[in-house]
Amino acid sequence: MDSCRKPSRPRRVPCWSKPMKRVTIAVDQSTTTTKVYLIDETGGLVDESSKAHRKYYPQPGWVEHDPVEIWDNVKTCVRDLMDRHRNEVAVDSICLTNQRETVVAWDREGMPFYRAIVWQCARSNALCKAMIRQGHEPMVVAKTGLKIDPYFSATKMKWIVDHVDCDTDCLHFGTMDSWLLYKLTKGAIHATDHTNASRTLLYNVSTNAWDDELCALFGIDRQWLPEIRCSDEVFGMSDVDGILADPVPIRGVMGDSQAAFFAQRCTNEYDMKMTLGTGSSIMMNVSTLQPQINGLVNVLAYCLKDERAYGVEGIVNCNGESLNWACEDMDWFESYGELDDALFERKTEVLFVPALTGLSIPYWNPMAKGMFVGVDRQSEPRDFLLGVIRGVVCQLCDALACFEPTSKPIHVDGGLSKNPHIMQLLADLSGRIIEVSHHPDLSAMGAWLASSKKKDFARETIVFEPKMALPVREAWLARYHRAIDCALMMANVKKGEREPWNENTI
Repeated sequence: MDSCRKPSRPRRVPCWSKPMKRVTIAVDQSTTTTKVYLIDETGGLVDESSKAHRKYYPQPGWVEHDPVEIWDNVKTCVRDLMDRHRNEVAVDSICLTNQRETVVAWDREGMPFYRAIVWQCARSNALCKAMIRQGHEPMVVAKTGLKIDPYFSATKMKWIVDHVDCDTDCLHFGTMDSWLLYKLTKGAIHATDHTNASRTLLYNVSTNAWDDELCALFGIDRQWLPEIRCSDEVFGMSDVDGILADPVPIRGVMGDSQAAFFAQRCTNEYDMKMTLGTGSSIMMNVSTLQPQINGLVNVLAYCLKDERAYGVEGIVNCNGESLNWACEDMDWFESYGELDDALFERKTEVLFVPALTGLSIPYWNPMAKGMFVGVDRQSEPRDFLLGVIRGVVCQLCDALACFEPTSKPIHVDGGLSKNPHIMQLLADLSGRIIEVSHHPDLSAMGAWLASSKKKDFARETIVFEPKMALPVREAWLARYHRAIDCALMMANVKKGEREPWNENTI
């Protein structure tokens, strides 16, 4: 009987039974662009999609975004990735990182009352000055670790309450994470995480909660504010407006700078990271809250259900933004590949004070303006471009000098870190060891670590050591500080003395 049995055929495995790669959707909503990644279970990037959004400048010093455009961009990027990989991946969760202090106000139906007021916006400068004159800053510093400054969220919220027709019975305030969480969950969740809440001037960094005295000072009703949760909690469920077949949990929410800090594994005291984006954040791990010195602010570095860390932070307003201006508005270069050996070997005295949106650490003067020095008849566009780069690096060195000296390397990430000439100049002028992580988005990876509860992920680094002689370094920085003095002197010119210039009467 066995001899009559037909030979067996190889069993065919239907394509639908092939194992799907399990991934997390990581959203990084930044100042200029929304980036969405598919990240696998090991932390590997499967694919990415990005879309830039428009910036609005309705008045000098004002900066706004359209929150609806940003939400649409999130959906566009997620749809793009799913169209490419729908038959290859199974989405387990969504994580989120975001530009921090930018404020959105919306109603119960999820419709904005006004455009998002961006962290760079200086419209509340007069209010901040008045509150400082009235003696409120010591209390604010003691409770929040932050200065009264237009950079932070509370005065932006107060401006909206005072100047925009809002229905206060259904008013929802939040930073960009809160806005996207509300849209992702179809209005079910009004929440934020501790790292974003801690940037508002309404959060008590000692009690880790909204503070009634701070809310009263800025005229903000607690019911308008989101619930605060730890970054690794589940914030809700989302199918991204029907793009996913089934809802998945949203877990892993962090402000972008803290997320990069977490991804760099700055878990030990005096570990430092520097994120070079539109603006820059330099953060050092400290075991306890520190007295505010040298213009640094206290920061809640991260807050998980079973772990939290504090830090001190130096904020630089206008690093990548200065290069964006040089590229997009001034047409001094078209791609970052042009920032090459030939550019850095030019002999020029042109130097830029990068104060396009005021000066932050250690000067904290929102009225300061950008300024070129060292210009002569032979100065060319490439000289101005190099002057911008040198000014940006000098500004970073000013910020680094505010921190307690440490022999540990500074972990650097972000757009400008991809250029080795800029990183070598940073090492030379700061006298610090610079360790650059070659990864496209450490902020997204920090949110992924909080979501996945993994301990680390693979990435390559390159180290830049200082080579410049000390007298040369000191001469460079002394010249930059003389230029800063000029910019600050001009910022202190009385308003009436500036008005004729604005009217072109000279």
